Amino acid sequence: MITVRGTNEQLNGGMLGPLAQQIASASPGHIQVTPLEYAASVEPGTQADGVNLLMSTLNGQAEQCPAQHTVLLGYSQGAMVVGDALSAPDVRPNEDNGYTLSDRASENVIVAELFGDPRFNSETSYDVGDFTKGTNGVMGARGPHELDRYASRTQSYCNYDDPICQTYGSRKGHREYATNGLRDQAHTRRAAVNRRMRMHMRNIWRAHVRGISWNTYRCTEREPWQAMRSSARIAGNRSPSTRRATPTSCSRCGGRNSTANSNHA
Repeated sequence: MITVRGTNEQLNGGMLGPLAQQIASASPGHIQVTPLEYAASVEPGTQADGVNLLMSTLNGQAEQCPAQHTVLLGYSQGAMVVGDALSAPDVRPNEDNGYTLSDRASENVIVAELFGDPRFNSETSYDVGDFTKGTNGVMGARGPHELDRYASRTQSYCNYDDPICQTYGSRKGHREYATNGLRDQAHTRRAAVNRRMRMHMRNIWRAHVRGISWNTYRCTEREPWQAMRSSARIAGNRSPSTRRATPTSCSRCGGRNSTANSNHA
């Protein structure tokens, strides 16, 4: 889990610290909390530096530990850092290095929680809170489709009187996520996070036992979150995580699905 703090917050703590610890305590020994060590100041370029560091961290983790899942928590400036890191380079309003996340890194992000995003868009499907429709963040609305790839894994929380995500209000409105229930609402999502992690590791093991690569397995089995979403529609007691997708071509496998042996995940 990577936490990205707001402007002038301490590296360890701030608004996100208690939430991160709550989620981590649900699975002792299985979740590591890592604060992103960027300046988080009002100086120009700070946000771009945060985007660069977060992207390099996610890409590095995906390369070194491809089976590792990541939860991203961002508050205020940190929410903008997270959202921009998950966006395409040409839609970011900052002067970062223009890198993109690898496919592996993108897939490994299983949850993104944004609080008081300066680029909040009040018309997206993943918005949460009592914000006013049509009123967006102080830095301008994020494009309505910028985070489509992550929409099912994202929640963006905004209070109606938060001047950072609503352009009007008070400092109190920007700080109330810890007391008005929205941070606790994010905490309740830890159960879904834990289910996804367990399902993912079980599928990694199945691929290993069958002697096929993880890429091949992903192309012949449903993704863990796809199985979870469709579980209510599956009759009987058959586990949704073991339902096979139609064995057609898959870009991740380079064409037709294959069961040939290759390197293990």
